[in-house]
Amino acid sequence: MGKIETVLTKQGKIFKDYRHLTITEATEVCILNIIKGRLYVDRKTMNPKYEPYSTKQEAIDRLNELADELKDKGFAEEPRDILFQIAEKEIYVFDKAKWHYEGDFPQELDHAQAYVPTGMFITWLLKNDLSSKQSRKEDALEIELVRRDEMTGAQFYRKNWDGVLSSKELSDEADEFACEYLNIHNDLYMAVDFTNELAAGLPTIYHVEDSLENYGIMEPIITERYRDWKRRNPQGAVGSSKHN
Repeated sequence: MGKIETVLTKQGKIFKDYRHLTITEATEVCILNIIKGRLYVDRKTMNPKYEPYSTKQEAIDRLNELADELKDKGFAEEPRDILFQIAEKEIYVFDKAKWHYEGDFPQELDHAQAYVPTGMFITWLLKNDLSSKQSRKEDALEIELVRRDEMTGAQFYRKNWDGVLSSKELSDEADEFACEYLNIHNDLYMAVDFTNELAAGLPTIYHVEDSLENYGIMEPIITERYRDWKRRNPQGAVGSSKHN
């Protein structure tokens, strides 16, 4: 079993169009694999189709024909490695509910209370359409419930994200914002804003009620932090404004 392949690309404004043409020899047939896609800075798309040929030479002739047609349209051959040089986005975990209920957590409280502090921030994310493209697709029903105040962010956090908030769940812009606002070494959100506004006078932050009224207190505070971050990071905000 052998394999012949050619990669051709054409530069666009924000991506490269590519065609990956490969011939795979099987026992009784040769398959021409025609993979069409785009190379972005952080991801690759692909849409394959297959053409069977009775002889290897027929498949090679067809591959060469396609390559010549693409070159006439401005495509150029590139090394195969170009398809595997996409810089992957670093996944950073901002919070896990189990870090709370397995830590210094009040024994008299239900574990559901461990989801409340981060859940308030998640409510804000969902209401401002700052979750990732994948989450908006997979969690669409529950996201709409949160937006209509029929489900809290804490409930969503527990049910849909299994109590884990990471870069994977956020848009690029929200990820950058969270890296500053939820930074574990300089926690402005939980240690400052959430504690001062909602947990003042309570035994712990976990005693804060998961209510719409409490979210209403936090919402303008988070929004102002976000606006301040955008003012200080105009290039980062603009460059990351597309969702994942």
